[in-house]
Amino acid sequence: MRKVDILKEWWEHNVAFLSQLKHRAQIHGRIEDAQDVPMNVLETAPVFVLSTGRAGTMLLTRVFELIDGVEVFHEPYPDLLYAGKAAYQNSTNLEFAKGAFMGGRYELIRDSYIRNSRYIETNNRITFFAHAIAELFPNAVFIHLIRKPESFIASGLERGWYTGKSITDEGRIRPEDSSFDAWRTEDKLAWLWNETNHFCERFRSKYQDRTYFLKSEDLFSNPKALVDLLKWLNLTIPSTSELEKVIQKPVNSGGGRSKEISYNEKLTPLASKYY
Repeated sequence: MRKVDILKEWWEHNVAFLSQLKHRAQIHGRIEDAQDVPMNVLETAPVFVLSTGRAGTMLLTRVFELIDGVEVFHEPYPDLLYAGKAAYQNSTNLEFAKGAFMGGRYELIRDSYIRNSRYIETNNRITFFAHAIAELFPNAVFIHLIRKPESFIASGLERGWYTGKSITDEGRIRPEDSSFDAWRTEDKLAWLWNETNHFCERFRSKYQDRTYFLKSEDLFSNPKALVDLLKWLNLTIPSTSELEKVIQKPVNSGGGRSKEISYNEKLTPLASKYY
């Protein structure tokens, strides 16, 4: 991790912490009966973005930040790195996923509720909690954000995914194939792209009225795609100029477009369906 990235993350965390202290002070006195709060929180309509990561979630965060009445979190703490992987590995144990998610997110969602704000999370690490979230929050809605596999793989390579050099790899899912460690990194990322989006696709088929499908390529270039999304979410729509300004300013960019990416395309059968 570069020093500039460390300093940036340190600064953002400290700004967020000071903001949280301010908000926490504002919460006191707003509660009529604390015993009713948990049930009321579970009846709210939070928004969650499901994705592989490296798909435009930061840009989407910047769009949501333009809107009053919402609180958007891109990388809230705790990270839920390993917990997200465990939720994937123990997909039949929904109670585990519910407990892990509530332990990591309840207070954030609760505080948004108390401040009369709608909670939005664009963090890809909650993706494999989707089924648990859907049951816990019956009014929650989900955005499935997808990016072309070539672009995703290039970005993952640039970030050093599956190299074991970053702590974030502890939360990276893996197939049961015993030969996976010997795979090229490009192919590991290709498998991750397909497996994650296949999970999201199955989730969408179960919750069709609560999910929205969005391609990051449209997010990066088409303000109308954002307008349609915001309408679906019943959120205030910023001006076209505001949306265009966000789109035109690169955010958390990466992709290694200067060289051709070679990977086993048999690992990404969903690519032909969406691209």
